[in-house]
Amino acid sequence: MSALVPAQPMSLVSFDNVSVAFGRTRVLSELNWNWRWGESVLVVGPSGAGKSTLAALATGLIPASIEAEVSGELDRDPRLSRPGAVGYVFQDPDSQFCQLRVGEEVAFGLENSSSDPAAMDAVVVDALSQSGIVVPADQEHMTLSGGNKQKVALASALSLTPEVMVLDEPTANLDPASTYQVFREIERLVESGTTVMVIEHKFQDLVERIPLMLLLDARGRLYRVGPSRVIMEQERDWMEKNGLLPRSEGRVRHLPMVSPEPILSLSGVSARYHRHGPLSLTDISLDIHGGELVALVGANGAGKSTLLKVAAGLMKNSGGRIVRPAGGVGLGFQNPEHQFVFERVVDELANRYVGDAPPKGVRQLLDLYRLGDQSAKSPYSLSQGQKRRLSVAIMLEHDRSLYCLDEPTFGQDAATRHIIMEQLQERQTRGAAVVVSTHDMDLVRHWATRVIALESGKVVFNGPWEELRTQSDLLRRCRLIDDGLGQEPLRSSEPYFSHTASALRKSLMGRLNPAWKLVSIFFAVGMTAFAHHLDQALPLAAIPIALLLGFSGLPVKRVLKRLGPFIIFFGLYVWMMTAYAQVGPRTPVFHFLWYRLSYPGFIDGLVLGFRMLSAVGFGLLFVSTVDLVDLVKSLSREFRIPPKFSYGTLAGLRFFPQFEQEWQKLRMARRVRGRDVRWSVNRVATYALPLLSDAVRLSERVAIAMEARGFRGAAAQLSRGRTYYHPSTAGWRDVWFGTILLGAAILSLWH
Repeated sequence: MSALVPAQPMSLVSFDNVSVAFGRTRVLSELNWNWRWGESVLVVGPSGAGKSTLAALATGLIPASIEAEVSGELDRDPRLSRPGAVGYVFQDPDSQFCQLRVGEEVAFGLENSSSDPAAMDAVVVDALSQSGIVVPADQEHMTLSGGNKQKVALASALSLTPEVMVLDEPTANLDPASTYQVFREIERLVESGTTVMVIEHKFQDLVERIPLMLLLDARGRLYRVGPSRVIMEQERDWMEKNGLLPRSEGRVRHLPMVSPEPILSLSGVSARYHRHGPLSLTDISLDIHGGELVALVGANGAGKSTLLKVAAGLMKNSGGRIVRPAGGVGLGFQNPEHQFVFERVVDELANRYVGDAPPKGVRQLLDLYRLGDQSAKSPYSLSQGQKRRLSVAIMLEHDRSLYCLDEPTFGQDAATRHIIMEQLQERQTRGAAVVVSTHDMDLVRHWATRVIALESGKVVFNGPWEELRTQSDLLRRCRLIDDGLGQEPLRSSEPYFSHTASALRKSLMGRLNPAWKLVSIFFAVGMTAFAHHLDQALPLAAIPIALLLGFSGLPVKRVLKRLGPFIIFFGLYVWMMTAYAQVGPRTPVFHFLWYRLSYPGFIDGLVLGFRMLSAVGFGLLFVSTVDLVDLVKSLSREFRIPPKFSYGTLAGLRFFPQFEQEWQKLRMARRVRGRDVRWSVNRVATYALPLLSDAVRLSERVAIAMEARGFRGAAAQLSRGRTYYHPSTAGWRDVWFGTILLGAAILSLWH
């Protein structure tokens, strides 16, 4: 373990012969470097060189939040541990979100640093504007595209106005125009005196913006550190040799003949993620031929990933006709982890357990994709770039007529990008079709035989790049060039957690404190157990229904729709008690078919039914008029529940909507690899473990991201150790509501 002692003045972090290892694998080796306050550094190195590890070590996430073996002397300024001192943007936006909606997500770090709640709204709006996305604060971020999620992650870091900003591949999911907007924001941060660390494979455009460059070699050793422009001039040969810069950008021209008949045909295809949600694709008609390498381009949220899912059969189209190839479809998911089945890299490439003696072909694949030293590792422990290469290799292990890949060059340096594209072109030369969704314009220019541009779920261009590049207006609309406006059309799918509408918030029930409303309704529900007579049960049932109809802000039709299933149960309760209740020998009964209907049974059925409606009505009253986020924060604030528990629960709830999607992706990935389970019962057992493992891994990442945003110490342990965005405070309304509700319930039972 490293020795942590106070750093020297002006020194942010000092590394003296520092090495970092995860288990038996050393990631950083004998690092000597002094990072000073006010210095902005561009970290450059091959994929898997330890760049993300360096950032986590410098900011204290290693070893405080991420377990690792650290040797050498590491001096870190204690000010780095202050909540809000560091703004951190990770590679994967989904793994750093812990709230449900955009506003709460951006404000989370502000809460941890005890910022003034009255000032948070303005800070949130300003941070979102700086990151290049204009979206309502109550928009659920799970409905956004990957690129727009990354912008929310950037806004979450910017909102803190941190002294140190760390951006780990911040543009990996962004369209070209958004990428340059982030680069301009980085330049602004540098000029403002913020200490900045940027890890970026698109580093050539940052050389003029970030004054200092740190070069790591493939073994995690510091090769050189110094002025960015000087290093760029003097080390170009080294960068080319180590795959950081392409040796040649010339396009390979020996392309195959394109097959005359399409192997994939879409005619008038539309698609939506939810039955009543907005269309994500509209009237898509196109053909894909064998021998083509087609690039799908467009702004974040334009529908590229959706089109790939529909083409591959992962997602059903809601309209139109699709003819897929008889030779099958290979699909490379946006998240490479969806394609992993085994616990070792070597077994993934072999598609079976191979023990200690992998076949020659597997060893060749390990070397080809630069994974030779990772063969015995878990695929989940690889860097993002290594995971991407492994997922592409897995997808290409079977011969298919069509290969669909979502961002295949994500997280790759120049050399590994070239390796991936050569392998895709090799399938192309065999007569297969390759379709890739990408923001990598070098890929488009030098490898694509055809480009399809999407805008708001519609095809707006279908042709060669040479033609598209001349249409500047279309390039700007599709966010393929920087227009300087910093804005893009926002498209999203349907929300899962229905947020409280403005009409509901203004209603009497919507203005109540969620925690105290829960207490009042809890006791009211408990009283329903004491209603034994009709004149007790009937008024108890009328109370919540009257509140729903008159004071919830919900339309009458929606209230009746929600009560509809329980009204049916009410009728069943009455019928069953009327027809089957035991009665005395002298009790009059009415014979109907083979049933003996009794009046006492009918009354008992009414009592039971109204008791059920009362309990259900109170439950519906609560869930229909409470906001989930407000409830969690209110419980923490009012009842002193530790934020670590309440916010952790909220972070966990965020993954519920993804369960069905993850299940379908896992099934599709296993089907592509020939490992799907035939019977649905067996499928539950087979998929449960990988889904659980994925949930555990994701929860660990979210926990690390929460700690990186200041969720530790008093902010996590004490309800008073933080502030709250849009806090719901208890007041006279809550007292009157509880008093009147419980008083009415008691009067109903007073017989």
